[in-house]
Amino acid sequence: MAYNPYDSPRGRLEGLVSTTRRQFLLIMGALGGLAALVLGSVETLKFMVPGALSDEAPAEYKVAVDPKSIALGTVFPDTAHRVSIVRDTGGLYAVFMVCTHLGCTPNYTSDVFSGSGVSPSNPILVPHYKKFSPGGSQGWACPCHGSRYYIDSTNFYGPAPRPMDWVNITFTADHSTLVVDRGTIVVLRGDGVTTPPLWRLNPDTGAITADPRFA
Repeated sequence: MAYNPYDSPRGRLEGLVSTTRRQFLLIMGALGGLAALVLGSVETLKFMVPGALSDEAPAEYKVAVDPKSIALGTVFPDTAHRVSIVRDTGGLYAVFMVCTHLGCTPNYTSDVFSGSGVSPSNPILVPHYKKFSPGGSQGWACPCHGSRYYIDSTNFYGPAPRPMDWVNITFTADHSTLVVDRGTIVVLRGDGVTTPPLWRLNPDTGAITADPRFA
């Protein structure tokens, strides 16, 4: 008759310890796999929405530039706050630089049509530049998935479904400094809306021309 070591009290204790050890290792392995799955899912979400809404800077801030230095037909990119201030013949406006596709930060480009296959002679282009001086091909290009926007933030190429928003911009009481409020959207256009906004801040008087169509 074969000897069974687990028949003795010591053998049964060793068997129990061995079983407990295996169960512990199985549980730890399962927990490790679950943790890896959760972390992998988080990283995947970060890739799909690359830093779009993680900005912890205050919603309202003073722009660190002399307003007089923003000349007609120029763009002041405030990269740290994801805002760009544009001045055209109508006045000043502030584009919230968040791509409406997946939230990347589009970059300013002097030739927004390059590589898009869209011709700058397209008649749709005309209303988007009629107030901008010196005009041309300025706009915004998303580095993540290729969306393109005219200088007034109207999307015309790529997966972006709608234009980028404009946020409120005003002067301080002494008219010496621009104040941007990213928490206040002054122009919000839906999918397929290509009409250029009329909202502007007058750089001389500080008066605001609102555009109730897109508020």
